[in-house]
Parts: sequence; C-alpha cells; structure tokens
Amino acid sequence: MLQLNEREWAEFDIRAVFPEIKRGKRLKTADHIEGNIPYVSSSAMNNGVDAFIGNDGHIRKYKNCITLANSGSVGTAFYHYYEFIASDHVTALQSSKLNQYSYLFVATMVSRLQGKYSFNREINDLRINREKVLLPIDNDGQPDYAFMEEYIKEREQQLIQKYIAHICNTSVIIGGGITPLHEKKWNCFVLGDLFMLIPGKGKGANHLKKAEQGGVSYLGATNRNNAVLDFVEPVEGMVQKGNCIAFIRNGEGSMGYAVYKYEDFISTADITLGYAPFLNMYVGFFITTVADKVRGKYVYNYKRSDTRLRKELLLLPVDSDGQPDWQYMERYTKMLMAKVKLQYLQTRQAQ
Repeated sequence: MLQLNEREWAEFDIRAVFPEIKRGKRLKTADHIEGNIPYVSSSAMNNGVDAFIGNDGHIRKYKNCITLANSGSVGTAFYHYYEFIASDHVTALQSSKLNQYSYLFVATMVSRLQGKYSFNREINDLRINREKVLLPIDNDGQPDYAFMEEYIKEREQQLIQKYIAHICNTSVIIGGGITPLHEKKWNCFVLGDLFMLIPGKGKGANHLKKAEQGGVSYLGATNRNNAVLDFVEPVEGMVQKGNCIAFIRNGEGSMGYAVYKYEDFISTADITLGYAPFLNMYVGFFITTVADKVRGKYVYNYKRSDTRLRKELLLLPVDSDGQPDWQYMERYTKMLMAKVKLQYLQTRQAQ
C-alpha cells in the first residue's frame, strides 16, 4: 500500500494547480425552475448539491472539477464528475492534468482551507488567488498526479473489498430460505385500515424560507428526488415526523405515486402522510412499490381525493393467519438492497 508519510511534499500556488478558476453566478431561489441539473452551493452536505433545477438558457454549466465554498461552509471542497450549475457562493477549480482519482485526492487537500476561514472571513476572489495547496511531489519537484491517482485507487479497492465481504455475509443471513414472491400468498387490504392518514400542513413554498444549509425537506407533488422540492427553515407546528409514507394526491404526472420518508419534513397539502406501527424503511420501500401500481388510475379529471385514497386497495403478501407479513416484506427488501449494492460494488471493482 502506498503511504503518504513516505512521500516528499511541497506547496504550490493554487493558480499553478488549477489554471481555470471561475466563480459561479447568482441565481435567486425564486428563479429556480424544477429540473434534473444539480445546483451546487456552499452546503457541506450532499456533495454541495443544494437543489436540482431546470434552468438552462445561457447559464454556464461545469463538469469534472472541484467546487470550493466561498461562504456558508467556507473551505468545503467537493469533486463533481457530472454536469452542474454553480452558485456565486462557490468557485470552480479545474485542470486538464487531473482525472477523477487525482481530483479526489486534491479536493481533500484543498478542503484544508476550512481551518483558515470562517463565517466572518470568507474566501473572496482576491484571497483564493493567493492560496497555496500542499501536494506530494515527483522527482522533478512537480505535483505527482500519478501517485495521487494510484493512492485513491488503492483505498477505493480496499473499501470495495470490505463492503463486498460485509454484503455477502449479510445476504446469506437475510436471504437464506426466503420464499420467492410468486410462491407467497397475497391478499388485498384497504389502505385506510392500515394507516393513520394525516394531510400535509404546508401552504406553498412562498410561505417558507429557503435554508442556506441544512434545514428540513420540503415535499411537493413530484415523483422526482423522493418528492423533495427544496430544503427550508423549520417552522414550529408545520414540521411532520418521518417514518411514514407520503401519498401524492395531486400534480400532473405525479398523482398516484407514493414515497417513503425517513426524515422529518414539511409537506404541501397535495400530499397525505400515512403512519403505522409496523412501518420501517424496508417495509416502507416494499409498500410504496406496490402502492405505485395505482398511479394509472388517476388523471387530471379524476384526482386522488382523500376519500378515494382511503378506499384504495393494497395487494400484500400474507402470513399463515392471512395478515400482512411485515417481517417477510422487510427481509425481502433487505435482500434486494444487498443484491443491488453487491452488483454495484462488483462493477466498480472490475473498472
């Protein structure tokens, strides 16, 4: 294994490492259009992605670079291999000499700037041009990008091997002897009999303040991003508890969908929340997959009213007493999740 303490290091002007340094541009929250393009701001969470927007037009997009937070979570650095739009709270750092592995290495070193700046001392354009980055060097005293790449690849493979071993053991424990879906007995249950149904309390995004960082999920009538439209500041009396299923009752193209919510949130009135003592993440994923089968029933002129929602039928696997087999649903979902993770890790291992 390659070791950092066996290498020589040197400081380099940030301009020498990143020939292209560009500050993002301001895009007010009110001007955001719902879409699929990551919007990167100064958040320390979710790789800096603050929202997903559809603003296209003449807004510059970035790809294959590092973003450095100028304010908010000052000094936080993330690598982005995908196309995104940058807010004016971050600076994009790019170099043709770096690839996805060396970028990850350098991003960690750039993030060391967090110790130098704070909320009251932000990274402006003048300061960033004066910064230096500490990097391992080659025999010529230049940044050793080949070493950085190999170092990250080694650590990645080490983690993949660890995760594969864990998932294989988990799959054997969880999936051993589980009955296939087609061999399981199923029965229909009235949705209103299974859940305590509560309407969302939100009155629209205009009544809420967008969270600069953190905040709570704001749920709306969309089947994208697990129904999350944005992240907002919590409001007393409006935050609803997680561990529930959000049944979307309105919204063209979204009506009829259901999503499981683990975290606390604020929801629009277009969503009804279902709570039950048997519910957990795995049972929730199983039920939402079944519940989504109803979505073709509703159209613009035939909406999913509260009355219709309560009368919906859920086809569920049952136990020997003819009751919903919650334990089976949990085990089956865990087994599927383990298989998907294993397939992903094996793909990464082969790359």
